[in-house]
Amino acid sequence: MATIDAARLLRPGLLDGVGVLLAGGHAAPDGRERMGDAVHDACAGLAARVAWCGAIPEAPNEAQEAASDEAVAGALVEMGAIDVLVVDAAATFAAGLGAGQLARCMQATWAVTRSAFNLAFLPGERGGRLVYLAPPADASEHSDAARAGLENLSRTLSIEWSRHGVTAVTIAPGATTAGSEVAALAAFLASPAGAYFSGCLLDLRGA
Repeated sequence: MATIDAARLLRPGLLDGVGVLLAGGHAAPDGRERMGDAVHDACAGLAARVAWCGAIPEAPNEAQEAASDEAVAGALVEMGAIDVLVVDAAATFAAGLGAGQLARCMQATWAVTRSAFNLAFLPGERGGRLVYLAPPADASEHSDAARAGLENLSRTLSIEWSRHGVTAVTIAPGATTAGSEVAALAAFLASPAGAYFSGCLLDLRGA
């Protein structure tokens, strides 16, 4: 379990000029705050340039990829550069229903990850950071599978894309983890110190 007190490591202006793109669904589980919103506020408060590319619509693979490319390209025009992609997979997961929510969550996460890599990280070998916010353990019976899928994705991409300067981390909140805690950790990962973390699960679920 991660024991980093990220909030203590953050200081005003820490993310000055860093471009943070947020993606994910528009729902929050059980009326809880949407973690992506907390990440947005935390990063903006540290002087990052922050934008939402919104939810990636459900569609056949090619149509979903095209929609994701369009959203990320629009964000690039708005921001100039994207240094960090934070995917609020918890919100995407919460927006789905039944067994299909797991597949939809993973497909949407991969779609926006692929777009960010191809359009923002790969050109000029700029590199970048990927941060996945997993659903809380009690979000549904499929929460653990979603968390495991996101963890596996971050571990795989940390190896596959390391030569391009891309890091990938999954944050796993517990049932009572506040959005502000997740946001502080995500902001820490967007900071210079965050470059040392890749291919790992930062587990906030407790013992």
